[in-house]
Amino acid sequence: MRRPRQATILKAAISLALVLFLFTYRPLSWSALRTAVAAPQWPWLALSGGVFALSAVCGALQWAWILRCSGLRVTIGEAVRLSFVGLFFNNFLLGSVGGDAYKVVDLGRREGRTAAVLGATLLDRLLGLLALTLLALLAVPTAAAAGVRVPPTLPLWLALAAWTLAFAVLFSRRASALAVRALTAARWRRAADGLGTMLAEFKTYRGRPVWLARLLVWSLIVQAMRVATHLLVGLGLGLALDTGRVLQLFVLVPLLGILVSLPVSINGLGVRELAAAELFVAAGVVPTEADAVAMEFLAYALMVAVSLVGGALFLAGPRRRRGEA
Repeated sequence: MRRPRQATILKAAISLALVLFLFTYRPLSWSALRTAVAAPQWPWLALSGGVFALSAVCGALQWAWILRCSGLRVTIGEAVRLSFVGLFFNNFLLGSVGGDAYKVVDLGRREGRTAAVLGATLLDRLLGLLALTLLALLAVPTAAAAGVRVPPTLPLWLALAAWTLAFAVLFSRRASALAVRALTAARWRRAADGLGTMLAEFKTYRGRPVWLARLLVWSLIVQAMRVATHLLVGLGLGLALDTGRVLQLFVLVPLLGILVSLPVSINGLGVRELAAAELFVAAGVVPTEADAVAMEFLAYALMVAVSLVGGALFLAGPRRRRGEA
């Protein structure tokens, strides 16, 4: 218990340090931030929250389909409940993976198959990251053809290489055997054993290319809705978002999503705002850093508000399946 608590305190300190840096060493002030949010257009903001909530439900459906493929008896309702509870715990745990850890521990304990739940959750997470990266890379040539300035795409290609390598290790027998041998040779026995256990779970998904392709298409839709959440917040702040800026955001928001997924802060707080201040202004999406920070912080606040549903569901506890004592 002590080590996770220390890690959480460290991540909270990093978030606080990044926020302080943003307001101390960047051309940003509280007054400029207040001006940026002075005249919100509530219908757009409400629609943004609704789209994010819908994306969370659709993401839960994807997770449920993967769990069922693993042979786990999970209802759609329970998958949705756990997904929202996971969103809620993301507000306090590491990066955006703390909620996943809660889902794995909770469902794995109740089903008695923690490794299977972990494997399904890992596949769900990797599909989301791959879809987010592909969404940005698909927007790049469209933006370039329209003469729209886009940020350097090297981070996206590096991310794509990382996800491709992860899928290769998990789905290719040759690559997985090589990875296990490499870990064993490095005397990382525990890591090698853990990878071996995970590879055993992923045998369920091998030989299902059509099913995996459908999941990836579904994940692209889910991630597009999450990008739309940010676009709608921009409209809610009165920002002028023409076609060119929309294309830019379909590149920039996935970049932010990849950064926020790193477990270095509390739910990406500080990382998100600092990166937005740098990237959005440099690309010409917004005129000032205050607009960029306001847009991303308000998007974060709306996501937190939606995640409070998960807090209520956590307090209510899981529904028992019929026939259980």
